[in-house]
Amino acid sequence: MKPNHVTINPSATKNESLEINDELVNAYSLEKWARDFNLMTAGYRDQLDPDDILNPEVPVNLVTMVILGEAKARVFKRKTKDPGALHVHIGGETRPHTQDFIKLLSRVYAANGFYVHLRSMILTTPIWYSSFGVFYEDFQSGDNLTASHSQYFKGGWKPLDSFGKQLVEEESDIIKEVNHIVESRATIQLAPMSDAKILHDFDVDDAYIRYQKTVVDEQSINEIKKASKQGFRCSICTVGGSMKKTSEKLFQGFGISTGPDGIIQYFLDDEDSQYHGIGQINGENYGVDPTKKEIYRNIGAQEKLIKGEAAVIFIWDPDGDRFNMVTTASKRNIDRFKSLGLEVEQQDKTDKCIVYFTPNQIFFMLVAYRMSALKRDGSIGAYDWFIASSVTTSRALDELAEKENFPIVHVRVGFKHWGTFAHWLESRKDADEPYITALGDRVAIGKKPRLILMCEESGGAIFGGNEFLMNKLSSNAIIAMREKDAFQFGLLSLSLGAFLYNSSQSFADYYCDLIEKYNIRNRFFKRYDKRLYDESLSGAVRENAKKIGEAKRDRIMKYFHDLAVNYSSHMDLDEARKEIHAKCPPNSRNLPSIKKISLIGKGGLLEGTFIQFDTFWLVIRSSGTDAVLRYYMNGENKEEMDSVQNTIMNLDI
Repeated sequence: MKPNHVTINPSATKNESLEINDELVNAYSLEKWARDFNLMTAGYRDQLDPDDILNPEVPVNLVTMVILGEAKARVFKRKTKDPGALHVHIGGETRPHTQDFIKLLSRVYAANGFYVHLRSMILTTPIWYSSFGVFYEDFQSGDNLTASHSQYFKGGWKPLDSFGKQLVEEESDIIKEVNHIVESRATIQLAPMSDAKILHDFDVDDAYIRYQKTVVDEQSINEIKKASKQGFRCSICTVGGSMKKTSEKLFQGFGISTGPDGIIQYFLDDEDSQYHGIGQINGENYGVDPTKKEIYRNIGAQEKLIKGEAAVIFIWDPDGDRFNMVTTASKRNIDRFKSLGLEVEQQDKTDKCIVYFTPNQIFFMLVAYRMSALKRDGSIGAYDWFIASSVTTSRALDELAEKENFPIVHVRVGFKHWGTFAHWLESRKDADEPYITALGDRVAIGKKPRLILMCEESGGAIFGGNEFLMNKLSSNAIIAMREKDAFQFGLLSLSLGAFLYNSSQSFADYYCDLIEKYNIRNRFFKRYDKRLYDESLSGAVRENAKKIGEAKRDRIMKYFHDLAVNYSSHMDLDEARKEIHAKCPPNSRNLPSIKKISLIGKGGLLEGTFIQFDTFWLVIRSSGTDAVLRYYMNGENKEEMDSVQNTIMNLDI
């Protein structure tokens, strides 16, 4: 039951306060919520009630959001003695209550003396735009209200540091402050929404365009304009998220036309808190992750492509940090496409087939395309170019990097770990010092590092340019942005698409030619997310189901953790293989030989186990935000991988 005295109006133009008293604590189970609160791989993310911002039965609500704002405000006020340094940006995407949460956080920060920077003409803000702007404007921090690709009944809060990176160093302080606020029964002040410190002045369009022109060169942009004159069109599905209004302005800044007669058309683009029902199939809600088959096969891409309305379809998730694409190719090459790992769908009454790409495959093509551009303009020898990827990204990139003589670094899953690595790279005193990767390898980067690509298999990436990204005051420079940027990802993919269109070549043929040119072995990639409870439940039933699921998750993770530890101390690889096989279901085929077992990360930063088999590798890790186990496999024999994955997922543990 909701306490009667929670009467805060997010839009109020008067001072208000929220008293954390016993009644409120009991009604909202705040002591338990505070104990459970954590900032995981994607920040804070949990269930909300789309119809009721005050619902105490779900963790994300008006009361908890006000507490989060107060906790972060207190932590960041302690970081500086200069009141003039207290600047924070707040943005968010389109899920339920986002604009009200932005107002609530704005009022809490303003009451604590912060200058709050909001957008003016556009209400929604993709996460990468927030990240870029916080760094460029040299703000102390930022917040973005997003649960990314999750179902619309999930809410999220991603706090950013002054680099635009998800907070790492301040995580524990914010968690402690959340608990202190609840335990001390604090009273939280909210300034009026009309407070002079709440400013609608956040606009970094021009700065962003200038920077991206150091990454995507003029010839690449001209390739797009040339193709448009020959009829090249790209249609983009924004799933009702935050990307349409922002990207439309930026495309125009590059001279790329949008709208019915433009190079870029949009669909499913009206902002919608329930994402136009995308991902809701037969009573199941799969969220709006553009890399999921339930999404990319069910947005109407096939009809648009076959009718010739577009040469390629792009898909962005709600906060614009994930990207995927769908296109066509000649039906006569369909067997070749399938044999080299592409997902293909037959079509009747046409000589075309539909080709669905994965982010891993797009990364591979774009790296090859960027390498050609760098060779063309002479940049390839002027700097020490490198690639970075999460440990769960396809090793096809490693093979390409090795053959082109570029170093590649593996970081832990979660883009904040890219930021940690980048900060190390920018701050190192000894340019010869190697980086210790998430798998314990030592990699030398070089004295003049420049980033070709940083990516995660889940569909997020950033690209660096010849120049470091400089803030407005030229007081700080970073090698690349700290958040995944699906606009940049899309712009480079658009340039490649235009190049191929001008060359009368399909993405599929281009990809297959590259695989054969470099003799890539790691052609097949599989990921399966095993959910261990029904997250659409609520209240006590949900809590119990989640507890059981988390216990199973932790038991399986501990088993593989101990296996890696035992191998490193006294167990040989064949003994490790036999140990796993002993847990296999009856009548399972023998596991192939193991070449390596390694923990991912170290100390308190462990997140999973890596196992290299003969012809493929396997990673087992748990979700950073839920009771979910993730299984990743990559190699050259699809049938063998399918068999082993099914076995590993059903071990008796």
